Amino acid sequence: MPADLVRLDLARFSARDLEKIGKLAGKLRLMHRWYRSERVSTAEADEIRVYSGDRSNAPYSCYRISRHADGTYRLAHHRSGREIAVARAIDPVIEAIPGDFFYAGARRKG
Repeated sequence: MPADLVRLDLARFSARDLEKIGKLAGKLRLMHRWYRSERVSTAEADEIRVYSGDRSNAPYSCYRISRHADGTYRLAHHRSGREIAVARAIDPVIEAIPGDFFYAGARRKG
């Protein structure tokens, strides 16, 4: 790589990505569920962990949305680490979030 070129950092979420993930909070509020997120940067990816639940004794749901150096987005179950979706855009990854994140008692896929 020539010295005068700067390598793009594709492992960081864009402002538009963060806005789309932030819209999950509004959607869950309408569904009377709580929502929390935290951003974690690791050596391999920029990651946002999203949590949701309700005030019942059902366990809360937690998923990781990450952006990697190759520009891909990934969705994984936070507890098991099982990968759910991989895409070149964030929209398909957000759409792949399982139903238990949005609805109490919804069954998990897989």
